[in-house]
Amino acid sequence: MIIRQTLQYLPAQIVGPLSQFLAVLLWTHWLLPRDYGLVALLFSVQELVFALCMSWWTQYTVRYLPGLSDRGPYERSENAAILAASLAQVPAVLAVLALMGHLESVALMATALAFTLSRTVATHLGERARALGDVFTYSVVQIAGPVLGLGAGFLLMSVRPGAIAVLGGFALVQVLILPVLAWRLGLRPGLSLRIDPVSLRGATAYGVPLLVAGGFGWVSVNGIRVVVERLDGLAAVGLLSVGWNLGQRLIGVAATLVTAAAFPLAVRQVASGGAGAGIAQIGRTAILIFALLLPSAVGLCCISGRLTETFVGAEFQAATLVVLPLASLAAAFRNLRMHTVDQVFMIAERPGFLLALNAGEAVAAMILCAAGFAWSGLSGACFGTLVAAVASTVHAVVVGRMRHGFAVPVGVVLQLCAAAAVMAAVLLWPSYPAGTLGLAAQVAAGGTVYVASAALALRRMFFPTAAGLRVRRS
Repeated sequence: MIIRQTLQYLPAQIVGPLSQFLAVLLWTHWLLPRDYGLVALLFSVQELVFALCMSWWTQYTVRYLPGLSDRGPYERSENAAILAASLAQVPAVLAVLALMGHLESVALMATALAFTLSRTVATHLGERARALGDVFTYSVVQIAGPVLGLGAGFLLMSVRPGAIAVLGGFALVQVLILPVLAWRLGLRPGLSLRIDPVSLRGATAYGVPLLVAGGFGWVSVNGIRVVVERLDGLAAVGLLSVGWNLGQRLIGVAATLVTAAAFPLAVRQVASGGAGAGIAQIGRTAILIFALLLPSAVGLCCISGRLTETFVGAEFQAATLVVLPLASLAAAFRNLRMHTVDQVFMIAERPGFLLALNAGEAVAAMILCAAGFAWSGLSGACFGTLVAAVASTVHAVVVGRMRHGFAVPVGVVLQLCAAAAVMAAVLLWPSYPAGTLGLAAQVAAGGTVYVASAALALRRMFFPTAAGLRVRRS
């Protein structure tokens, strides 16, 4: 079932993130480092205010909406939750712009607010659709916003080059697709502030600890930008953000190839077989996620030099060569934890543990990032964040195993590691041609070797019937 549902979500999980990856590269040619840094920070701010203002309701939606026998109270409360979250985001965005010294630009303030509010609402509605198995509506959010937003930003750049054009393109498209999403989901937008007490208690008890945990999670991923901006200025953030964004986006694409369908499927397993069944489903999904994240991170480390020289603007290349491998590894560990063992604690209804785990990682990441920057500049800052991600992942896996029986087959993990090692050897072979075609050949050769090797490890786990038939026939 996980394979079939993953294939249904595949276009959304490839096209949208691929567009975001393309945007990261194009901005190195469109924008100056200072403008690039401003765009990167405002994207990060949107993710933060979503985590702090809206995620409590979204997390509750994903976890409990599919199992509600009577969705009337939830639906009556949703408008109030969205409106309250939107109102709360306005002062948060303005406060960040004030700290960055950009309140003098009315155009920037309006664009930042439109971008933030529309992206927050669209993200929530996309997750609502995913919880209900509405693949089409989820795909609209994942594809239309990034792809059409990038195109609209490109057109606006011809009128007014800079950060406002980039953000304005995304804001325009996000605002236009909101009525489509509301129609698809059968919503009736309004200004009602009435919220069902039962829904509110459930959402706050489950979602608020995850909200705070999400805020700490934002610090773990984006705190490095704040540290670098405070210590070395906005232009340094722009130089950092190319490699950091590339690592985060590419690893995130690999993770979400499976995760869009994974957690809703685990929730349905809980409804039919209890928490143990849901955790067992997460264990099976974890192998697929590991099988995707491992070659993605190892492969990016192996081809980072050629990738940077081929696609990244000259002014950003030196920093990207340093940042990209470390960013890829940090993203791999964090995505592995978020999309596997973290979900064990969500199924077990232990949001408090996730809060403590994310808080610990955030504090460690900020301290180690600042110390690393003082020690070795951007590479030290990235290494500090990587150490924090590794430590939190190992701790979560140990606790999940001991307390909730979270387990994955060690033999399969070792076979996948061996397949990744063979792939790395192929990627590091020194005789590939130069240029884009040489990079494509390098990636194709490494990918082919890994897929062939990994298929042997995964075949018996996910297709035991076919394997058994071959044995009996022989």
